[in-house]
Amino acid sequence: MNESRYALGYSEDEAHRLTRQAAFFEDLTADVLRRAGIGPGMHVLDLGCGVGDVSLLASRMVGQSGAVLGIDRAASSVETARRRAGTMGAGNVRFEIADLETFNSAEMFDAVIGRLVLLYQPDPSATLRRFRNFLRPDGIIAFQETDIETSSQVPASETFSRVRSWILAGFKTGGAELNMGSRLLSTFLNAGLPRPTMIAASRVESGPDSQAYASMAQIVQSLLPLLERTGTATIEEVAIDTLADRLRQDAVKNESVTFPPRLVGAWSRLPESK
Repeated sequence: MNESRYALGYSEDEAHRLTRQAAFFEDLTADVLRRAGIGPGMHVLDLGCGVGDVSLLASRMVGQSGAVLGIDRAASSVETARRRAGTMGAGNVRFEIADLETFNSAEMFDAVIGRLVLLYQPDPSATLRRFRNFLRPDGIIAFQETDIETSSQVPASETFSRVRSWILAGFKTGGAELNMGSRLLSTFLNAGLPRPTMIAASRVESGPDSQAYASMAQIVQSLLPLLERTGTATIEEVAIDTLADRLRQDAVKNESVTFPPRLVGAWSRLPESK
């Protein structure tokens, strides 16, 4: 992904956050990949793989007769992904350092996939147009993106509303497309791809044991250097050490329902001959 547009940074804390986020959304992502047709024996290319979660998920879906290549421009992320794959004994997945704008390979793939990567691209349609060249005839292209502005809470606490505003401001200032999920249709069509099938899903969270509060706080933690730099929020104002607990306490006190941003999946299949 374009590093200058990735406002969350590449710290060790951010790597851990990505892993926790992946677990939070894994069933929703697996559903999109299954619907798209990812299955045993396929060779899959995962764009902007980060610390490897979607690649590892796909590797389980394609099995030992298949293979997955995850690419990311951040060397630290690729190193973490390789270490995780080794620990898990995932021999059918490999990771490479590569920029999406310059990646090249003689290898052809049955599917190109990605999650939460197009929102950071300056021209998402150009990205898809470029990577369709690495697909075999009848190949699948499948992406899952988010509409960040759809996050909400009912009834919304003052703390939740403030945190939501910080997150929106951080992503917007960093140059990300806030509602990339809603743009997937036009992105696919402008890339010259067949009209995609699409589905949207969201978790619905409540109660003291929900992961939603920690998830929001962790996003703010990764955005905090940018929020400080732009004068959006101060360290004292954020009080990151207690932020998740304050979000939890308010939600429990008010019996609030928290809706994380919806995830939109889109996939299409190339014609049998290009």
